[in-house]
Amino acid sequence: MSDYSTFARYNSRFPTLYPARSGRQQRLRMAIAGLLLLVAIGWMMAQLTAEMRASGNVFTPDLLLSGALLLALGFIFVNGMHDTAHAVTTVIYTGTLSPGRAVLISAIANMLGVLLASGVVAWGVMSLLPAEGLLQMDARHGYALIYALLLSAISWNLASWYFAIPSSSSHALLGAMVGVGGASSLLNGNGALTGIDCHQAGWAGWALLLSPVLGFVAAGLLLLAMKALLPTRQLTQAADLQCPPPLWLRGMLLLTSSGVSFAHGANDGQKGMGLIMVILLIALPGTFALNRTLPEREIASLTVLTAQAQAQLPQRSDLTLPMAESELQRYLQQQHWQQEVLPALGKVTGSLHQQLSALPHFDRLSTSEATRLRLQMSLTSKTLHQLLNSPAPLTHNERALLTTLAGQLNHASSLIPWWVKIMVALALGLGTLTGWQRIAITIGERTGKAPLSAAQGASSELVTMTTLGMAEQFGLPVSTTQVLTCGVAGSMVANRSALQWRTLKCMGLVWLLTLPACALMAALFYTLLVML
Repeated sequence: MSDYSTFARYNSRFPTLYPARSGRQQRLRMAIAGLLLLVAIGWMMAQLTAEMRASGNVFTPDLLLSGALLLALGFIFVNGMHDTAHAVTTVIYTGTLSPGRAVLISAIANMLGVLLASGVVAWGVMSLLPAEGLLQMDARHGYALIYALLLSAISWNLASWYFAIPSSSSHALLGAMVGVGGASSLLNGNGALTGIDCHQAGWAGWALLLSPVLGFVAAGLLLLAMKALLPTRQLTQAADLQCPPPLWLRGMLLLTSSGVSFAHGANDGQKGMGLIMVILLIALPGTFALNRTLPEREIASLTVLTAQAQAQLPQRSDLTLPMAESELQRYLQQQHWQQEVLPALGKVTGSLHQQLSALPHFDRLSTSEATRLRLQMSLTSKTLHQLLNSPAPLTHNERALLTTLAGQLNHASSLIPWWVKIMVALALGLGTLTGWQRIAITIGERTGKAPLSAAQGASSELVTMTTLGMAEQFGLPVSTTQVLTCGVAGSMVANRSALQWRTLKCMGLVWLLTLPACALMAALFYTLLVML
């Protein structure tokens, strides 16, 4: 019988780990989860309507927007189903915690990670699809893009989960964004991939490519260091589920498992935030194009910075605002320094200063005014970032001023409402409590031929926790699945444990196919939805 047959997907070599629940218990759990989900969704819609009314717009969420938000929460839920196993597998298969306790602790840590996240990764995910294109996209193409992106990513994640194969939600999301961005550009008469920020996609791609290699090597080296520094036989021998590790070792494994869950929430949870903000930016640009919670003193500070930048940059009397914006867009596309860039930047910052000086608060802007101001801010911010990273003839004081201005512009156009964080935390937490067993069995029993040792679990989880934490600081989306699975494999190689190559080949094939398959599915979904 195949390793991935129906029988193998549902059965473990350690049946005492997964006692069968009665049908009544399962129905009760599903009813409670469904009721909680319905209450949470109703609360989310109420918060969204209240926020729209507070900004001066009377709005009732329509079916298309509601469906898109539900799909986004579904993607986050499935992400939790996939990635819970990576945090709990080591503590379960070393006898540190029972599956129920391990999953509950993981769910709480995941939710805390989402709630305490900085939001940098969320805006990194959003920037893969440039705000300029999203704000100017009509409702038909916008909703087609949203639904195609989400349907392709969710379909791939559910398929890999059904066959108990760990796969990367980050790869699926990146591939879907590349697919819808390219299809949107081609169908709208633009060049291929103009609907994608290729620079940001490149950084995300490198992060996703290198992080598994880092996990494999670092976990193996850390295991060797632990064996040299802590020559305890119980640390490196295969775990005995009937005899739990000593207290200090259980504490270390519990700490690393919770750390992985927290880091997963802080990194992968932000991908869900970014998805929801893309939806809101397309559907409700007047409300979410700018940070409407920005206090008046920060708007005043931004106004002063634009005035100072305008004063220090060279001016040209014959340069109009449309000409200046075209010059900056050409500079961003060609990435070739020209003297005309600085006068064009001075003209655009002058326009920003005029608009901001007569604006005490962003709530007073209409939809078209908010969209226009956001586009100008985004163009200026991107130009500043590219300018500061180039050998442009700027003095030290000018670089310091423009760096501060770029940060303030990003803050003024970056908003993640608190209710979005709460909904993402709930969806990820519920997903964490559901469906984790399939992937856990694959990692714990089918990656290596021998059960995990305590040292293998601790080294792989410590490397995963550190990698995710560093990626969150730099705003890079990385795959918890790939980092931890490769970390487990690397620790097994370092411990000279036999690997199950059939499982590893299957996982490797899925990882290679994830990005192109999701890109193709997203492009096809988008084309079909636009033609309807």
